[in-house]
Amino acid sequence: MKVTRDNYWANHDQIRQDITSAGFMPNVFTDNAWQLLDSEAEPDVNWDDWDDDDFSKQREVITQLIAEINRFYSEQGKDNEPAKEPEKPKEKPKPEPKKDKPKDTPKPSGKNGKSVDVLTPEVDIIQQYIKIHGKSRDSAYDHALNLLRKLQRLINTRVIRSTSPYASEMRTIQEQLLRVLRVKNLDRVEIDNLQKYVDIANTEHVSNVTAWIKTFISTYEHRRPEIGKARKFLAKAPNVPELQDAKHALDDYINNRIERVDLTESQLNGLMGIL
Repeated sequence: MKVTRDNYWANHDQIRQDITSAGFMPNVFTDNAWQLLDSEAEPDVNWDDWDDDDFSKQREVITQLIAEINRFYSEQGKDNEPAKEPEKPKEKPKPEPKKDKPKDTPKPSGKNGKSVDVLTPEVDIIQQYIKIHGKSRDSAYDHALNLLRKLQRLINTRVIRSTSPYASEMRTIQEQLLRVLRVKNLDRVEIDNLQKYVDIANTEHVSNVTAWIKTFISTYEHRRPEIGKARKFLAKAPNVPELQDAKHALDDYINNRIERVDLTESQLNGLMGIL
């Protein structure tokens, strides 16, 4: 069996042990190179991501590593096969998934609606509201409480007015959220006329650029993510000039030029200015 990027992970521990114990150490076998190969070979990482031209350096290192691994086994007369196939751990039976949400619950996507930087307050409330449909009262309680507080604050500050095109929906939502909080024997939250709310939720969606910036700030700023996840996130970055600083920071982290993903205060303020 020839070692390839697809079958490497199943044998990676044995491969590393075979090569280390034999003292087979070409220049390409650095700790960073092993780390890159291992992070990219993990089962939850899509190999196709690093086929992009943006990751030519990583692709070259991985290709060299795999070639040297196969050369090692060839010189050992082992037909490019690890000395020992690791035993696969016995799979534990998966617990039954919680049946909080009915299978036929329509899911809002908003992708056919208007692309906006900030959702209209009423649409935002509705998108949050339909998330409790089909859930038990216990699992929906905290979300309903926070959403009710947000809705009442928007009404009290007159952000949402009685003249709103969705004023009647806001009143209904407020009543239903109060019911979820007050009725202790409520087994499951059911939203009447659910499709109407889903249709309203689908009229808008946050733009790709805004969504990417929000995720970057909340997930990566001042943190050390996994290389594989950071690279996949970078591959999905919209190609706009405003994101170049953040994209360079991710690329530097992936290529071990910096210890953590970070931006200067001015760079971060530039991203915040887009939101």
